[in-house]
Amino acid sequence: MTKNISSIFGNRSGYSGRILAGPYSVALKKNLVSSIAHFEALEQVGSPIIPYIAAWLPEDGGHIWYEYAGARLHALFGFHTSEVAVALRDNILTRCLYRIQKNPPAIDKIIRDKAQIERLRETMRRMAERGGGVDAVYKIAVNGGQLWLKDLARIEIHDQDRVVLSYGTLIDVTKEMQLEEALVEMQDQLEFHKENLEFLVEERSRELKKSQLDVLARLAHAAAFRDGGTGAHIKRLSQYSAILGRSCGLTRNANTVLFHAVPMHDVGKLGIADAILQKQGSLSPDEFEIIKTHCQVGAELLSEGRSSLLQVAQTIALTHHERWDGSGYPHGLTDRKIPLASRITSICDVFDALTSERPYKKAWSFEDAVDEIWRLRKIYFDPSLVDLFVKDIPRIRKVYQGAPQG
Repeated sequence: MTKNISSIFGNRSGYSGRILAGPYSVALKKNLVSSIAHFEALEQVGSPIIPYIAAWLPEDGGHIWYEYAGARLHALFGFHTSEVAVALRDNILTRCLYRIQKNPPAIDKIIRDKAQIERLRETMRRMAERGGGVDAVYKIAVNGGQLWLKDLARIEIHDQDRVVLSYGTLIDVTKEMQLEEALVEMQDQLEFHKENLEFLVEERSRELKKSQLDVLARLAHAAAFRDGGTGAHIKRLSQYSAILGRSCGLTRNANTVLFHAVPMHDVGKLGIADAILQKQGSLSPDEFEIIKTHCQVGAELLSEGRSSLLQVAQTIALTHHERWDGSGYPHGLTDRKIPLASRITSICDVFDALTSERPYKKAWSFEDAVDEIWRLRKIYFDPSLVDLFVKDIPRIRKVYQGAPQG
């Protein structure tokens, strides 16, 4: 059996695990050989994942060894399979878990440092056994630098052989985690500005007001960036909303507030994980439920502000996905129970989304998008506002033609 697996590895490093040469069942050994061959084939075709198979004895305090570690892992650290466990343990800096909190809806990020990992190592191993898998991100020191590896593993407990196997894959998510850290730092800065917003409003100076708008604009751009949007989308959305707001009778001051508040409608997406927010293809029901929480997250982020701008922005963030027929979220509001600012934003946001190209879809034509807005009249949208939107088509078209798509 050991000879067969050595032929799979060729001259690279050979087999250095324990199970194939140890007192374990033939069924377990055959399963292990098959899995190693499958992982080796993945590496041969250039798969970006880094496969591994770890093992430990339940009664041995969770001492871990590796039955298989991919060639990319060898190259990354410069060690042999038998040294993987020690090298990883010595070089791990942090371990990060993402957990969905249902009440109130949120995504918790739990970070353990090196000392905590060492102290809780056996506990985490037992949790993996009970849960049947691992989904974590590790920050690792490598060659004087740092990288992040996402660990996705399936746990198998073999009671007959009294051994536990972890079939896992590591994915390099360094760029994504660096971006997340930058966004967290930005959000901390924005929270600081938010806490001081009351002072800025009371001063009512032109310079402080400009600072307030700059902070909110950065917040809106950060949210758009997370969702694959651009500043052009925010600019068009503000202009479309101001056109419709003026047509429905808003005062000049109220329309100015609407213009600056609308870009913050999706600020809550800062709290949604990239894996869900930037997923290619359809979302699962559970993932869509997580996406829906961005309304409450955005409203909370913008809460407690005394300025009319923040109050309107909070209202829009919370209710811009409500629908005229009550089919929206988060509260299932109907018709005029939905705030006017949100009814305006909803029409303009959907229109701009339809006419914008995204990685997962092509842009609709201007005419098709207008037809879709009309089709959703009395279903998603306030019929009187849709009528005004259609009357405003000449001005809407000028904005559409004049701003970059994105």
